[in-house]
Amino acid sequence: MVDTIDITTSRRPDARFSYATLQGGALIVVLCLAAPVVSYGLALHSGGAQPALAAAFTFMLCAAGGALTLWGLRKRSLYPHAHLGLCNAITLTRGAGICAIAGQCLAPPADPNWSFAAVALGLLVLDGLDGWAARRARLESPLGAKIDVETDVAFALTLAILAVVLGQVGLWFVALGLLRPAFLILLHLRPRLNQPLPDALWRKRLAAIQMGTQVALVSPLLSPALASLVAALLLGVMVISFARDLLWLARKR
Repeated sequence: MVDTIDITTSRRPDARFSYATLQGGALIVVLCLAAPVVSYGLALHSGGAQPALAAAFTFMLCAAGGALTLWGLRKRSLYPHAHLGLCNAITLTRGAGICAIAGQCLAPPADPNWSFAAVALGLLVLDGLDGWAARRARLESPLGAKIDVETDVAFALTLAILAVVLGQVGLWFVALGLLRPAFLILLHLRPRLNQPLPDALWRKRLAAIQMGTQVALVSPLLSPALASLVAALLLGVMVISFARDLLWLARKR
């Protein structure tokens, strides 16, 4: 009887793990089909030059992101849970939506429009739901946290590029989307600085302000002159915040 229990419990994690991977694969297939349709519709509705190019680029991004996610789901150390869960489904959906917006960077309209802002605002709302759903269902995982962070980086970089191609700001504003990757590269090059930062409410609020401001920058709400001023202030504040974190890490070392 003891042997039977040991064998059964050793097999259960593998069965649950495979089921989570299957759920993730099914959702990724759906998102890879739906996101290009949304991208095509956005480009068509906003008067983009090449809707088909936007849809194709969106599909490529979704397929690449989906492949990396499936690889992570197969790693028990990254995702040890039995089910994908609503939290991760929300995060993956948000990633697909970011891919749909990224497609517009290749086929932008002449002027900003409310369609881009509406989709970006919806993605911003989802950003606040996935963490809550993960804690509620107790499905926190290194993979879920990693995907959440990377989608935040992709959101910032995509909206920064879109604001540039829409003529709202200059090319310099792309630096906002590159701050986080540059920060991670610096920590990789300086292992002694690579330590976890303390959880801080101000950092979360600043991230929310950043993403909300970027949504406004791709809408007709701001004129190009005002948008450039707001974007410059936002970039300056974010540079100071990253510099503050680096200074804390250097003192901690």
